[in-house]
Amino acid sequence: WCVTNVVSSPAALQGFIDYACGKYDCSAIQQGGPCFEPNTVIDHASYALDLVYKNSGYCDTDIGYISNADPSRTPGCVFP
Repeated sequence: WCVTNVVSSPAALQGFIDYACGKYDCSAIQQGGPCFEPNTVIDHASYALDLVYKNSGYCDTDIGYISNADPSRTPGCVFP
């Protein structure tokens, strides 16, 4: 998984979410989606980072890192 580096700025994380969701389906982190909660920019950015990573092989190491631990924290939320 490619997940958020928690020291990243919220603005950088939101910018990446906007980029990723403009390119890929982010319905899982939209309100009502299985990964919407917890509703934080850090959690949503982790989903977006992993979505891009799984689709393109690219993990933006300016705001994220590769992890072997499943970042899904909510029952029913499955990261890409």
